[in-house]
Amino acid sequence: MQSSSFTHRNLLLAGFLIVAGTGGCDLYGQDDYVEQYVVESYLIAQRPMPEVRLSRTAPFNENYYFEERAVSQATVRIHRYDENGFPDKTYLYTEIRPGVYEPQAGESSDTVLPRLTYRLDIAVPGSETHQISALTSVPDTFSVREIIRDRAIYQGPEQLEFTITRNRTNGRQIYFTYATESLDPSEENLVPFWENAVDDYMEARRIRTTIVNEENFDVNPDGTLTLRMPWIGIAFYGPNIISTFSLDDNTYDFFRSQPFQVGGGPGTLSPGEIQNVIYNVDGAIGLFGSMSVLETEVIVDRPPFE
Repeated sequence: MQSSSFTHRNLLLAGFLIVAGTGGCDLYGQDDYVEQYVVESYLIAQRPMPEVRLSRTAPFNENYYFEERAVSQATVRIHRYDENGFPDKTYLYTEIRPGVYEPQAGESSDTVLPRLTYRLDIAVPGSETHQISALTSVPDTFSVREIIRDRAIYQGPEQLEFTITRNRTNGRQIYFTYATESLDPSEENLVPFWENAVDDYMEARRIRTTIVNEENFDVNPDGTLTLRMPWIGIAFYGPNIISTFSLDDNTYDFFRSQPFQVGGGPGTLSPGEIQNVIYNVDGAIGLFGSMSVLETEVIVDRPPFE
């Protein structure tokens, strides 16, 4: 079973918004705080061109609300380059509400092309010298070769399992992250682990797992990869959508460094030793990245006699 209704932005950027919202206190000492611009945008292969969100960080003693920190009247462009690295097309963006920019009419339905490079350019209003820029190379698409098991008993001996094709990633190994969304979230359907992990069951409706690479897959003789979904990534019994994301370098760097900033990640660093999130953006902090995605609908059954 396949589905295309999943809201990727809500899921993937949940962690990003935590970092952006506390950007000042996570990245700088109290006495060293300097206001920074925050960029938020990512491209998904074979999906429409994305929106771009632009704001400023908040000081330590203030809560971050995007609407209050939004930056208006910026000049926003995204340039596309062909496979030979030559300029191919430029998308001009229009502000649709404070701090939120979309491609101009007629271009919003253009799809993001895999294996091509895109460059973000932002001219900040009121400044002739401050520019924001970032580059991303969109990962190739991939597909399900075989659904081995799309229904399983929660924490049973047989896991949710399917085989996918391997996509091109410019010679480096492939990095993935999984995301799940429950199609029937309710307090009664919450699995035991997540009952103890969240205060409100709706907090677990959309979750993202840690990054894995090809070493976490079975590599088959024909070059395909067999994926087994870890149970930690399932929060509800019943129907769920599993999204497998192949990450570009920017998104990989952002997600692998993010856990140190927002807590809950591996490592035993003291606060004075916390490493900064890796942004790969010039003139701002935030994320301008890309990915390709594969969605599979699964069913998770309750264990017998639960």
